[in-house]
Amino acid sequence: MWREFIEFAEKRQEPFSAICARFGISRKTGYKWLNRFRTRGAEGLVEQSRRPKTSPRKTPDSVEEQILGLRAENPDWSASRICQALQARGVSPLPATSTVDLILRRRRSSAQAFPLGQGPTDAASLEPNFRWIVRCKEPARLPDGELVVTVWVEDDVTHFVVACWALPAARREAALKDELESLFRRQGLPWRLLLPFPRVHTPLTVWIMTLGVAVDFAEQPEEASDEQRRQLAQRMAHLPAYQRAHVERLRGAEESTPILLGRGVTRKTVSEQLELWRERHNFGQTRENWPTRSPISLYRPSGRPCPDLYQPFTYMPGAEIRLISEKGIFTLQRRLVHVGRAFAGKTVEVRSLPAEDSYLVLFGPHVLGKVDLQAALPDETTSLPLEPV
Repeated sequence: MWREFIEFAEKRQEPFSAICARFGISRKTGYKWLNRFRTRGAEGLVEQSRRPKTSPRKTPDSVEEQILGLRAENPDWSASRICQALQARGVSPLPATSTVDLILRRRRSSAQAFPLGQGPTDAASLEPNFRWIVRCKEPARLPDGELVVTVWVEDDVTHFVVACWALPAARREAALKDELESLFRRQGLPWRLLLPFPRVHTPLTVWIMTLGVAVDFAEQPEEASDEQRRQLAQRMAHLPAYQRAHVERLRGAEESTPILLGRGVTRKTVSEQLELWRERHNFGQTRENWPTRSPISLYRPSGRPCPDLYQPFTYMPGAEIRLISEKGIFTLQRRLVHVGRAFAGKTVEVRSLPAEDSYLVLFGPHVLGKVDLQAALPDETTSLPLEPV
């Protein structure tokens, strides 16, 4: 980046302020890098470390090892409890409770940012707007008798709440489609969208896929028993605040939204309350587990614009294409395959898999599932459902 900036600056073909604005830096920063290049050459463009050369008050490594060892042996211990244990061992110098808290938080951020088998696997999934998560709460009845449902969209990487709404429960999906369309035109498109609904495609999910956004379905959590809830509540009560918030996020717990359902509350006032909560959340004022930066400082709008016209998918020449009937069914080798009524009038592609009589069904670039033709005899009237891949 800086070499390209220096090249444009040395050409002097446009104002220096315009070059700095193109690279998103101030004139002061631009002159700093230009002077470094002129005095030290290409070596001056290397980013210098801001870490101090010496740290006289740094906690000794042996003390850090004891802190981490105590936490590994006693996961429920707080920072103050670990300080008491260190004092009982005669550790000197004894670190403050806040120092122990920072050591545990630093280790948690580096070792538990993405738990094994759950984290992203490529560089794209570490960027904002790779996946948005649609969260919703149970419908609530307002004093005027209207039933509304609270819905908000959160970026999976930065936890930035992109938007939040109070939608009428009677027509939740239609209202959600209108709000998502407005959101996509304002913020751009994500690459994936996680929906909390059951794994059934609807006109909403088909419309989202036609925009080039992959649709994921959240797994239905198993219902915990009363004894499991009681034990979990006891363990959570002994955790520090930042660890408790981290565990709640990993468990998929929905953050409480302060909705007041007193007299005179309407859907408009609920939307205003949600917008205030969204602002406080994005500026890091509702959670205690933001170590350094708030969600709004980490998030940036998507660079994928929402298309004005929705074009049907085009498939490669020679691809095996099937037209979906009004009942959501297509025929493959004298068998009926059920895709869903939401795809009526759409075309899908069928690809053969290495397994015998096994085929992959795709809607454009999106994989809908696979079908095993051996599960039914030819000319049967019972349709075959798609199996998840």
